[in-house]
Amino acid sequence: MRLRRQTPPVPRTLGEGGLVLFDLDRTLVPGSSLVVLARALVDAGVVSRATLLRGLASNAVFARRGASDARVERLRTQALDIVSGVDRGDLAGVVGDVVPRLASSLYPAGRWLVERHLAAGDFCVLVSAAPQELVEALVRATGMHRAVGTRAEVVEGKYTGNLDGVFCYGPGKVARLEAELGTSCFVNATAYADSASDLPLLHASGRPVAVNPDRRLSSVARQQGWPVLRLG
Repeated sequence: MRLRRQTPPVPRTLGEGGLVLFDLDRTLVPGSSLVVLARALVDAGVVSRATLLRGLASNAVFARRGASDARVERLRTQALDIVSGVDRGDLAGVVGDVVPRLASSLYPAGRWLVERHLAAGDFCVLVSAAPQELVEALVRATGMHRAVGTRAEVVEGKYTGNLDGVFCYGPGKVARLEAELGTSCFVNATAYADSASDLPLLHASGRPVAVNPDRRLSSVARQQGWPVLRLG
C-alpha cells in the first residue's frame, strides 16, 4: 500500500499577505541539497563512497552554472536507484541529521527574505526537486508553511525506486504545486527561482523574481523586466 501524507489546501484567505513560492537549490542554499543528503547517507552506510564522489562532481558543476535537463534526469534516476529498498524510517532518520546543517547553509540574505515574507503574513511554500521528506523537514526548520518536493513511491514501508507522481522539476513544479496546494491560480503569487528550468513556475506566477540566475534565466529576466537578486 502506498503511503501519502494528506495536507489541507492553502487557505482561501491569506490575511494581509499572499502566496510566496521559494525554490531551494542555488536560490536559498548554494549547490545541491541532494548532495548534502548523499553525504549523510554514506555516513549511515546506505550508499557507497564512489556514489558520493560522483554526486560531488555533479554538484560542483551545478553550483557554478546549474544543470541541463538531461543531467538532472540522470541525477533523478540515480537518486531513486540509491533509495530503492531503503526503509522509509531509516531515511527519515538521516534527513533529521542533515536538516540542521542544511538550514544553517542558507544564504543570510535568503534567510532574511524568508523571514521578511513570514513577518508580512505571507503563506510561504518551499518547492524543490529534492525529496519530499527533505523539503518537509526544511520547511519545519525555517518556519515556512508548506513543502512541495519530489515524492518517491513507498510500498510496505520501503522505497521502490519509482516516482510517486510527477517529478518536481520544470513543468512538474507547477503540476506538483497544483496537486499539493489545491489551487491552479498563482496569478498573485511571488516566485523566487534561479534556473531556466523554473521558467514554467515563474511564468505562472504574477510576480516572478530571478535569484542567482543562470545565463538563460538572466537573459529572460532582462527581456521581461523581472527583478534579479544576487544572494550568494
